[in-house]
Amino acid sequence: MRPAIPILLYHSVSDTPTGDFGPFTVSRSQFAAHLDRLLAHGFATLTIGQLLARVRAQEPLPERTAVITVDDGFADFEVNAWPELQQRGINATLYMTAGAIGGRASWLAPLHADQLPMLNQRQLVDLAAQGCEIGAHSMSHPQLDCLAGDQAAQEIRQCKEILEYVLGQSVDSFAYPHGHHDREVRQMVVDAGYSSASAVKDALSHVDDDHFALARITVKSTFDETKFDQVLAGEGFPRAWRRERLRTRGWRHVRRWQYRQRRSGKAA
Repeated sequence: MRPAIPILLYHSVSDTPTGDFGPFTVSRSQFAAHLDRLLAHGFATLTIGQLLARVRAQEPLPERTAVITVDDGFADFEVNAWPELQQRGINATLYMTAGAIGGRASWLAPLHADQLPMLNQRQLVDLAAQGCEIGAHSMSHPQLDCLAGDQAAQEIRQCKEILEYVLGQSVDSFAYPHGHHDREVRQMVVDAGYSSASAVKDALSHVDDDHFALARITVKSTFDETKFDQVLAGEGFPRAWRRERLRTRGWRHVRRWQYRQRRSGKAA
């Protein structure tokens, strides 16, 4: 069996959680402790782009390989997360919600966290110049598999166009908001010209993982050093699967029904 590759998914790194977004917020000291555990266990870290470049070239990976990814593009990434990464010589892939550059996290209104500030254009350019890999995370952070096809395609395509314009460089990786996608959405990402996409799954990735639905493990505020060590050891998490699970399909039907209900409520 080929070695598992933990692709870690963070959101907010802050000592002051906002609203009900606390479970998805880790403190700066907690984030630093996680990075130290990675190094202590002898893990080499790659970005998504670096990982897949080696896999596609069939180049050997370090014996222990991990990837740090951060979704959404909150301003606290530059203030709290990036300095800790740089201090240890660790890179990361940051997935930016392009329609929220310089604004607020409006999609977090249900969690009373919609005032969370986002990275602005200058910060994004600076981060890219310092070597941070920037990926795309849609325009407005919707559940893409609930949208009409043309709307979903625009979210995916326009995000890439805007980020490439802002950064002046290619943006090659996409992350599905909430991890939600189906076969059609996956194909839209391929058609938009991305070379990879990250999902969630809360499973361990590996070299045979789907390059357009990479498995990641969501790191939450409850991840102390013991829990984090379990993740690195692959304990309690399955290896990524290729075919969509029945429960995923069932949950999608529920979400689509909920989405239609919300839409009809707004229209009434």
